[in-house]
Amino acid sequence: MLRRAGLGLLVGALLVAPSVATAGPALVFEPINGTVFYSEDPDSQWFPASLTKLMTAYVTFQALKAGEVKPDTMITCSQKAQAQAPSKLWLPVGGQITVDTGLRVLIVQSANDVAVMLAEAVAGNTDAFVARMNEAAQKLGMTRTHYENVNGLPQEGQVTTARDLAKLTRAIIVEFPEYADIFALSSIQVGKKLIRTHNRLLVSFQGADGMKTGFICDSGFNIVASATRDGRRLVAVVLGEP
Repeated sequence: MLRRAGLGLLVGALLVAPSVATAGPALVFEPINGTVFYSEDPDSQWFPASLTKLMTAYVTFQALKAGEVKPDTMITCSQKAQAQAPSKLWLPVGGQITVDTGLRVLIVQSANDVAVMLAEAVAGNTDAFVARMNEAAQKLGMTRTHYENVNGLPQEGQVTTARDLAKLTRAIIVEFPEYADIFALSSIQVGKKLIRTHNRLLVSFQGADGMKTGFICDSGFNIVASATRDGRRLVAVVLGEP
């Protein structure tokens, strides 16, 4: 395993180096100009887990921009959505929320059922939405990424890399700055439910403003973490931490 002892020195007070010297792929970059400050195994393929939902959000943003759906479009919980494994919003079949609420729950709660609801509303079914995800990945130059589902639940063939996730994150930040607040939310109220983020950096790290966490047993703990201090923003992609 490679050492990343220099990570903390490279990003100073903005992003903190892991305390363990061995880990999976990692990359630190500046999202506007794309400058990479640090990388370790950036092209090694990895299970993305719920970092998949960054692409689910990106494709939904594209659909909103194209007018295929609107923020107040209602999305419905189908039987397929209800059958997804947790984390979930736990809507009954036929239950509805807006696209805007769905995007916020997708990122804050990492809700697997809501990912399916958004996909079905945008593309008609999840297979068609996954095709859009893979098409978007190709256009962004994510050459070592392939999607099989919309939420990151374990499925053979669903892979990405730290470099590809950096490309996706940069696209979200540059192309859709109007949705930046979604990734910075520490909690969201849906009906009587108060849902808190899985990204604890948003409540514990000064300047943290995104993006997403992901975990399945096959991948370990993954994160795309963004923080801004003194007008400077950096993003770290870290995969496979214990």
